[in-house]
Amino acid sequence: MKGFTNGEALGRQGSRVQENKTKKVELPPHDTFVSKFTSCRWTTCYMSFVASLLLYTFRHCLSMAFVCMEIIPVDVSNWTESNVTNVTSFTANNRTLQGLEHTEDKRINPYVPAELEGTLLSSYFYGYLLTPLVGGTLASKFGPKRVVATSLTAASIATLLIPLALRTNIYLAIAMRIIVGVSSGTINPSLYVMWSYWAPINEKAQLAAVTNSGVNMASILVTAVSASLCEINVDEGWPFIFYVYGGAGVVWLFFWCFLVYDSPEIHPRIEEKEKEIIYFKKTTKSTSVKPPWMKIFKSPPFWALLTAHISQTWIETTITTFIPMYMNDVLEFKIEENGLLSSLPFLGRFLGGIATAYLADMMQAKAVMSTTYTRKMFQTVGSVIPASLLIGVSYLSADQRMLAVGLLTLTMTVNSTTIASFRVNHLDIAPRYSGQIMGFTQTFAIIGGIISPLVTGAITIDGTRKQWQIVFIITATIVLFANIVFVMFGSGREQDWAKFKDATIDIPQMTQQDNSTSVNGEQQNVNSVSVIHIPGGGPCDYVYDVKMDTLDEELGEVNTAFDGDDSGTGQSENGSDDNMESTRM
Repeated sequence: MKGFTNGEALGRQGSRVQENKTKKVELPPHDTFVSKFTSCRWTTCYMSFVASLLLYTFRHCLSMAFVCMEIIPVDVSNWTESNVTNVTSFTANNRTLQGLEHTEDKRINPYVPAELEGTLLSSYFYGYLLTPLVGGTLASKFGPKRVVATSLTAASIATLLIPLALRTNIYLAIAMRIIVGVSSGTINPSLYVMWSYWAPINEKAQLAAVTNSGVNMASILVTAVSASLCEINVDEGWPFIFYVYGGAGVVWLFFWCFLVYDSPEIHPRIEEKEKEIIYFKKTTKSTSVKPPWMKIFKSPPFWALLTAHISQTWIETTITTFIPMYMNDVLEFKIEENGLLSSLPFLGRFLGGIATAYLADMMQAKAVMSTTYTRKMFQTVGSVIPASLLIGVSYLSADQRMLAVGLLTLTMTVNSTTIASFRVNHLDIAPRYSGQIMGFTQTFAIIGGIISPLVTGAITIDGTRKQWQIVFIITATIVLFANIVFVMFGSGREQDWAKFKDATIDIPQMTQQDNSTSVNGEQQNVNSVSVIHIPGGGPCDYVYDVKMDTLDEELGEVNTAFDGDDSGTGQSENGSDDNMESTRM
């Protein structure tokens, strides 16, 4: 019986085990509409949505504040009192800068030097680049609830301090933005660790979509609500953008601590029925802090996912950060119109993302097509059509500005289909390492977030239509290239390196005399015991006592599942951290 694997042992034991397993996964527990959307997992989703929303309001509110801070410089030395009154009532926040040459169309920011605008906008990403890679590891070790709460609270406080920093020293403001980025970097990977515990296989896209739709709702708030906040005739108006969003993060913390828990196993109010729904057909209920990085780096689906993530960050950063400026420079909208119209593309993306996720999960549940084809189809739709529309938008002028707004809205709406593709693909290919992989791809995707503002700022120096045309064409090219890579190498299947490993057990061959003894002069067969050492790859090996009968060759309990990182640790059915997960053979 040398080289006797657990799979072979199961086959020799008969079909009884397989029949028992089939009974357990035959039908999912029934879940009504009301019980689903009031469940603990969806409560966790709602709170994660708010966390994502706050994260992206912190990220993008500065660009809208830039528009609110800008004023028209005027030389009032030779003007009458009537002239000055008329001009100051027109300029932002009733302020002017004296001694400068008067211009009709050039506005300046009194707090941020022009040469440092790109640096300040990108400083968030300098901090953000440092922490996503460790975010998943921290969440796996200390729990996603604690990591998200600590990070978002720190980001909220730093956001509250930005107005003071801008008025004190521009470099202090840059430091605050870096702190916001550092704190925010751990949040998305931690939320993916959360969903590795909480998301049923047929709700992955929906839960991930609602969580990630906080990105779109944040863009709506930043562009629409911020314009109204700027109109507040107190403290120049624009600081309220930071006060409102930062204060909301502090309030959110209290609800997060009471309503959210790391996993279903430790939630004090969850019902057993919901646990059955969550665990239905799941291949793993645990995460690991030690991913097999060398195997991951050799995996084509991983690189396809990374490429898709980079391109998506590029397009999101380009449009989200600069759409108010584009509408001001090229489409010539007033700030009151700018805020409302700038929000339309993200409203479309919000609604499209929710609808797409529901459709994707329904297709999965009904087995319309495989997970791999589903992910590739939605990625292609969300890449090719938006890229084509962006190129079309780049040729439109101010005379066609409503058409441009409509095409931008359609661009972001169709782009939302990627929520049912690469956004959830981390949970497809490696649920046990989804947080760490999300952190890795996000770290490198931030390269797009750093380069995009610098490239866009350098190209659109004068804000002309031709300059913005170059920006949109570059963005479309990047998106199309990433889609080709994802279609060629992407996958929706859990990869071998992410699965539990099967143990191969060498059991010594035993002769008849080794298993017999004499009782009252008669020869009797007895069970002999063999001690089998199975290396776990961690700090210790596992030792099992396996009873063997020479006539029936019946195995006892043998460990059949090891961590993909060979660490020898797993998680048992009840969710506790145990050293093995045994199967009766």
